[in-house]
Amino acid sequence: MTHLLFVISKTYTKRAWLAAVLAVCLLVLGPLSFRELIYLLEGPTDFGSIKPFTFHFAFLATSWITFIGVCLHALQGSQQMIRGLPISSARIASGLMFSTAGIVVLLSLVTNGLYRLVFFDEHWLADYWPVLGPLLFVGTLVIVGYDCFWSLHAPGFLKVAGWTTAFGLLFYWFVTRYYPNGFARGIVPWSHVTLTEFVTLQLVSLFAWLGGIRAYSHIRNGAATPSPEWDRVQLWWTAVMTGDIPERMPVPLSRRMTLAQMHWSGFCQRAVIVGGGLLSVAVLIVNLTAASLYDSSSPELNNLLELSGTFQITTLVLSGIAAIGVTVMLAGSVTGTGNAEMNRFLAMTPLSDRELSASLFGNLWKTCLACTVMLQLALLLSYVGFTLMQGTTIYHSNYDMGDWLKQNLIYSSLGIIGFWILAANILALCWTGRQWICNTIVGVVIGGNFSIMVISQILASQGFHEAVQLLEKIVILVMTLTIISVTVGAFLDAGKRCLIQKRTGYAALCFSLASLSLFEIGVYQQTIKSDHVFWILLTAALIALIVAPFATIPLALSWNRHR
Repeated sequence: MTHLLFVISKTYTKRAWLAAVLAVCLLVLGPLSFRELIYLLEGPTDFGSIKPFTFHFAFLATSWITFIGVCLHALQGSQQMIRGLPISSARIASGLMFSTAGIVVLLSLVTNGLYRLVFFDEHWLADYWPVLGPLLFVGTLVIVGYDCFWSLHAPGFLKVAGWTTAFGLLFYWFVTRYYPNGFARGIVPWSHVTLTEFVTLQLVSLFAWLGGIRAYSHIRNGAATPSPEWDRVQLWWTAVMTGDIPERMPVPLSRRMTLAQMHWSGFCQRAVIVGGGLLSVAVLIVNLTAASLYDSSSPELNNLLELSGTFQITTLVLSGIAAIGVTVMLAGSVTGTGNAEMNRFLAMTPLSDRELSASLFGNLWKTCLACTVMLQLALLLSYVGFTLMQGTTIYHSNYDMGDWLKQNLIYSSLGIIGFWILAANILALCWTGRQWICNTIVGVVIGGNFSIMVISQILASQGFHEAVQLLEKIVILVMTLTIISVTVGAFLDAGKRCLIQKRTGYAALCFSLASLSLFEIGVYQQTIKSDHVFWILLTAALIALIVAPFATIPLALSWNRHR
């Protein structure tokens, strides 16, 4: 039995280690790249005035979501094999819960340790960056999450409401640790864990562990069945998702429209519901929670523009998470498990490559459009909710509303454009069906960034600051020229293979030139005085990433279909 328990932990960890390493690298290299970019643009900067605690909750949310996602990925690939082992359900459930909690805590410790080496001083734990309390909480959160996950294999409306309340209370308790003197007294780091807090978390973990064992036993025995009310609603929802509604009159469709509708109902609707619906609800909940803590009578603790910035940053971060979620869900709509081959119903459909790519590309941009509209609508509803809480008099102040509107426009544009760039370009890689291409690009990007950061740190420690700036400019120029060259080559190749129409290439060229001219007239001539050509190339690379999927996605689908 001990050997089988070891097999469970080994199998689970083996599937998680690569994604765990990539997650830690991204969490460390992302902020480090941002710091180096600031150094490149503004020169030597005094970072001592920046308060690291300002980014503490953003780090916790990002790292927890990333690490738990890594563990869920490993669980998805191993749970079927683990469930069939000749071992008791209690041992399997305990092994999975404790392995996941251990991995999440270990990855958090490694990431915090790297942050200490790169960003913080020796007083980080006591002054501004609590570690022990959040680690204990996330360990408890993982075990409670397993209990919830297995319990909801037998869903019911009362059970869903109960778990929603439980998680709300759990996070409320966590937030109050940072407000020991009440919400009106301001936030302080949770630097010291009291005995009461430690015992509370352990008791919650104990009850969640026992509940998880019981729920997993029911799943393994086949006794986990939904409530009758849930069954009826699920049947109705399935009819809505698939479009199989008897009352609707059948409409004859062309082969292309039939394929597009089949792809939409099978994959895209689910991506919109998760990436747009659920993440929009998350945006609304987080923003309204921040708005509920706002106190207009305490301007020294609250600032309207800072709260607006919190709304926008929350929407931007969750838009990125939504884009990744949509990418993951749509990646499997073309290529099956393991990128072995294109799904048979797509490969054998009686359509040309151009018609096939046009159908799937149309569903892709409709999915991205629906998700971004829902996320921006959640941001708008956040402002409406804040106004209902505080009243319209809150806006009759000394704040410049023109700057506020401009800031919202910039953040919303970044969210929409970033969503498209992230989702469409990653899907173009995934839809090639060639795993080595994805692995090579990810390895080159991460490995190249890490190497450049190490070289820059060595040069900066020797006092060669001008050499660091020159090196980073050369690297950025090489990356921008590579992106532009690949985009131009993709359009030429796609046009040569008749995968896109000539007017698509002309439209992309006109859009690129118009966007460059707009930036030149409206932005660069007013704000940027030096390195003009460098910024023009950087903007051209960004525009290239916007238009590249119009050529790379048809090429990827054609390669995948005929390999």
